[in-house]
Amino acid sequence: MSQILNGRGVSARFDSTGVHITRSGRQVDIPLAAVREVRAAAARTVEIVLTDGTAHRVEGGNPTATAAFAAALTAVLPEERNPAGGAVVTDTRTPRDWGLYTILTLGAAVALAYVGYAVWVTLTHGARVLGVIIGVVPLLAGVAMLASGLAEAVRRIVLSRRGITVLAEAVGKDGKKTVYGYTDADGGVHRYTCKRTLQRIQLAYDPDGRVGAAHADWLPFVVGRLVVKIVGAPFWLFVGGVMIFGVLW
Repeated sequence: MSQILNGRGVSARFDSTGVHITRSGRQVDIPLAAVREVRAAAARTVEIVLTDGTAHRVEGGNPTATAAFAAALTAVLPEERNPAGGAVVTDTRTPRDWGLYTILTLGAAVALAYVGYAVWVTLTHGARVLGVIIGVVPLLAGVAMLASGLAEAVRRIVLSRRGITVLAEAVGKDGKKTVYGYTDADGGVHRYTCKRTLQRIQLAYDPDGRVGAAHADWLPFVVGRLVVKIVGAPFWLFVGGVMIFGVLW
């Protein structure tokens, strides 16, 4: 059993290899045998005490999750402990996701450019700014449709070339969607969510983990969805583009 405790600026999880605490770009890995006890130092705080007396504190998001994490971690501690304690703990810097930083930076730049453009349209064309504001809706719809269609096409192509098909079992609900569980070739357990209501479905997953899984579907349905998204996207992009940038033409 594994649990994750998320707090403000910190996340802790444990598995068969140990406890892993991530905060401020650093990750602390504690072998289970190096833990002497786990206690709730406060309603929202778990204190992981090592065999040499060193303590690591993790503040959770709510008292219920904090107590459950402490109880679950205590239950998996081994009988034989390592007296070395902190000597076997590793503290490493986690690599930054520069791709995410790049996307956020570009997104902020685009947003600022759009605000500046809207202000300019307001000062020079008055009521035409309404088109600039309303045009964002079809423009974003077109971008979303195009991105969704391309992602689905890539996923289906990759899975058709190297995907492994398994039988997935319904294990729960997520709103109106069904959550399915399946086991990969290495014994790992995964979850897959879709709108189907069957107890069992066939789905394919990528053993390299580069694309998500997809349930088996009738080929004409798959092609039809892709055509609607990829063909419909340029239409909404054109409508949004005309409404937003029509004053420049």
